[in-house]
Amino acid sequence: MDEARLNQCATRINSAIASIFKQIDIIHDEVTAILQPLAHQGIRPKSADLSPLKSSISAHLTTGHPCIQGNGVVFAPNIFIDREMCCEWWHKSTGDRLAPLPLNFNQNSENYYNYIKMPWFSRPRETAHSAVIGPYVDLYGQDMYILTFSRPIHIGGEFVGIAGADIALHKLERILVTELMQVPEEALIVTHEGRVVAANTANWCAGDMAKQFLARDETQHQHAELKETMSHWTLVARHCLRRFAGAA
Repeated sequence: MDEARLNQCATRINSAIASIFKQIDIIHDEVTAILQPLAHQGIRPKSADLSPLKSSISAHLTTGHPCIQGNGVVFAPNIFIDREMCCEWWHKSTGDRLAPLPLNFNQNSENYYNYIKMPWFSRPRETAHSAVIGPYVDLYGQDMYILTFSRPIHIGGEFVGIAGADIALHKLERILVTELMQVPEEALIVTHEGRVVAANTANWCAGDMAKQFLARDETQHQHAELKETMSHWTLVARHCLRRFAGAA
């Protein structure tokens, strides 16, 4: 495998991933513009202060990155004076109709949605870095394989929440496969836990486990880290030409 070609492929994939984070950054900056002046005045915000975000978030979902299935902001508990848990998150529902994501924050309910324990929320809070979580089947409104991209929001050095986006895996996969097809060998994108995100052969499906390819065995395959994922995704090229499904 030509190392330069593999690195070029990794660069193009990093660029595709970065374009998603650029949209999240817009939402991040809009939240900061609302909350930071209040913090400087020593004023604790009310949930109503977020009202300008609603139209902005839905507009991003309509005109933004085509892979985004839902996006918005999710806040740490007790940031707002009138609401313990606060989430401004819109998604594409049936027929691509835009709607706020219906989440249950009643702690006495059996389907209470405790987002503070979700990795897409807890990892940025604990590390102060962005994260990409998944792929996983989202049972809370999307009912499809998704990836959640999230960026921490800090006001005055304090973590207040995340800005993020749910990415439809089947849409992102098309973009990634286009880049992977530039590699003549069998190539896969694998998460840090060994789950396949995309591949350039039908031998692998998104969501399959391929942990064996994370081993640094240069005689069998080569690696290129995808730094834009913030979750240690790896581009793996096996030392064999692409084969059809069912080939060894």
